[in-house]
Amino acid sequence: MARFEVRWISQAAAAQRAGRAGRTGPGHCYRLYSSAHFNDSMPKHSAPEIANTALEGVLLVLKSMGVDKVANFPFPSPPAASALHAAGRVLEALGALQPGSQALTPVGRAMARFPIGPRHARMLL
Repeated sequence: MARFEVRWISQAAAAQRAGRAGRTGPGHCYRLYSSAHFNDSMPKHSAPEIANTALEGVLLVLKSMGVDKVANFPFPSPPAASALHAAGRVLEALGALQPGSQALTPVGRAMARFPIGPRHARMLL
């Protein structure tokens, strides 16, 4: 399920945002935190988006595209194997994948056509 969490941006994202100030005209960047907080509390770089994404939808789309071994898919930043395994179990419970073989079922194929998450797609079916 999607969730929204308030958290600090990374130092790299802060530098990028500061670079936008004054790009098309005169501008300044006013940071509302101390340099100590910037250096000590903010991470250097953001975590890859796939680390913060529910993988059920990603797994369902890849399976519907014919990718059998999702663990071997060339992700730019590969997700954890345990997260892929957990997503597979959720899709099996929803009836989108066959237990054991994790082959796409007809229900899973229909679910993949919806532009929403697998849980909501299953409710509509």
